[in-house]
Amino acid sequence: MRQDNLISYSLLEKTGWPMELINDYQGLKRELAPQSGTEADPNSIYVANLNGQYFDTNTSSLWFNPTPGENTGWIQIV
Repeated sequence: MRQDNLISYSLLEKTGWPMELINDYQGLKRELAPQSGTEADPNSIYVANLNGQYFDTNTSSLWFNPTPGENTGWIQIV
């Protein structure tokens, strides 16, 4: 995932954003970013975020979970 276009904590602090807003913004970025790892099956390991995507970097598999907050229910797409 590209990180060069995302704003960092320190830059937001320098521009005068309140810490509560910075934490909300950074949390939303984490919830919308696809997850990745080396597990062949993310069920019972990864908790789905709002994006609902998981990439297995070993096999290039794509998984989807339609229920944010759940660690089961992952469905392999590719």
